[in-house]
Amino acid sequence: MKALQILAGPQALAQIREQGMHPAQFSHLGAAAGGAKWLILEGLDRVLFGHWLAGRSQPLTAVGASIGAWRLAAAAQQDPLAALDRFNHAYVEVQRYGRNDGMHEITREARRILDAVLGDDGAAQIVAHPWLRLNVIVARAVAGIDGSGSVREKLALARAAFANVMARRHLGRHLTRTVLHTGEAPVQLLDDGLGAHAVPLDAAGVAPALMATAAIPGVIAGVPALPGAPAGYHLDGGLIDYHMDLPLAEPPGLVLLPHFVATVTPGWLDKFLPWRRAQHLSRTVVLAPTPELIASLPARRIPDRRDFLRYAGRDAERIAHWRAALAAGRRIGEEFAELADNGRLAAAVRPLEG
Repeated sequence: MKALQILAGPQALAQIREQGMHPAQFSHLGAAAGGAKWLILEGLDRVLFGHWLAGRSQPLTAVGASIGAWRLAAAAQQDPLAALDRFNHAYVEVQRYGRNDGMHEITREARRILDAVLGDDGAAQIVAHPWLRLNVIVARAVAGIDGSGSVREKLALARAAFANVMARRHLGRHLTRTVLHTGEAPVQLLDDGLGAHAVPLDAAGVAPALMATAAIPGVIAGVPALPGAPAGYHLDGGLIDYHMDLPLAEPPGLVLLPHFVATVTPGWLDKFLPWRRAQHLSRTVVLAPTPELIASLPARRIPDRRDFLRYAGRDAERIAHWRAALAAGRRIGEEFAELADNGRLAAAVRPLEG
């Protein structure tokens, strides 16, 4: 049973068929939001950042939201494998909630996990990384979205969802994109109506930015203020950029997207809109688990954050499911490494459906 599928948009596919597939082709890397779904990618991250990409000298613009940005924060440390070890241990083995735990407890636990990921000086290492340029996407809320949980805020969130149904650009009247970045310049994006206010990151700003991008409304508390960012309540970046269908304006390299599914959804709200399709995938290469691998997992699916409700009071079962996802992810990584070592990556690439 194959574990990995490699799917490329039209321009990427043509280039890879002509030139093969190698790290220097990729100028950008995306890391999607998705909560516990990241566990199926942990093994692939280990191979990509610990081996395949490790020898590059050219900058790699890495763009992530929510848990994807946390994955990149681990990858951008001097020892990415040790950081990923800390991440998966804190996330899988230690994370616990009681039946009555609410936003306060979940936020506190998220910060504990982030502290484990960053360790003693991970933030400084991220800022000083020689080639990985971290770009953290955060959604800045306007028009009544303030984290209060009030009726007013719920109505504001409903208006944002309705605006998004009308057209994705209309979401920008309610949520705007802030990009917090290391390196000299942020990722360059075309004007899509959702903004792209850039804020340089120093070591002190890394943890607040990562907490903001993970702030799922109603689950994890948002960040009221970020140094250098416009005033506003800052929330999960996946609300705007869920699976990294990014309107890139630079440069002409390819985009690598390790992903937990073979389809790309633009924003979190778009997953409820089957007609809303990704628009910017021509130069993207998706690395994803095969349907057969997913079907081999417990419950025939990858983990998600609803597992905390599904397995309430049965943490041992949840942990067993999540460990199985980690093990399957290691198979994905091993398959990628074998293809790379044998020069067979290009032969494995298939067209990415829109």
